Amino acid sequence: MQTRATLIAAAIAVSVSVILYGATDDTLDLSATTDSQRLQNDQADAQDLSRMNDDAMVRRFRGLSLLVPVRVTTPAYYLHSVPAKLRYARPWTRLFLDRLGRQFHARFGTRLRVTGLVRTVQYQRALDGRNANAAPASGEKRSTHLTGATLDISKRFMSRREADWMRSVLSQLRNREVLYAIEEFSQPCFHVMVYRSYDEYVRTIS
Repeated sequence: MQTRATLIAAAIAVSVSVILYGATDDTLDLSATTDSQRLQNDQADAQDLSRMNDDAMVRRFRGLSLLVPVRVTTPAYYLHSVPAKLRYARPWTRLFLDRLGRQFHARFGTRLRVTGLVRTVQYQRALDGRNANAAPASGEKRSTHLTGATLDISKRFMSRREADWMRSVLSQLRNREVLYAIEEFSQPCFHVMVYRSYDEYVRTIS
């Protein structure tokens, strides 16, 4: 018969596994819906997140530390096809990427491939013009990449186990209302808008 101490220890082990590695069965369907873009933009407005009009605005926000640089390559992730002038994100989004990348690397020994960070209106319009799946640069369904809070994580070289783990982790965090995640298929990636509340979430589990 298991002792009370053994049961408590087992419960703690499960909790740690869930927090660090996404060990849960309640994975959400992360497919986009007709409301996905509007819901993200509602969050952006509620959090008072400015959209980047142009490169000068990105530089100004960088100077104010409202956007922070994201390194091109680290042991946990690397950037792919992200222009040098757009290698920035909100501080809490970079924190999310750093933590997720370390957890992913610790579990699988491979790195995350990041294909999108902050974007300007001009850049998003150009992208929208050549990619039918890209969100518009204006309106209630505009891309939340304009806020700097959103990033894209490529699935192109992920194994099935790696992709399943990612779905599980993102589902948990979406359930905790610290981000909004979408799994895209035409462009194989996980699109993730990280909320300001992610900072507080990390403090509660640290």
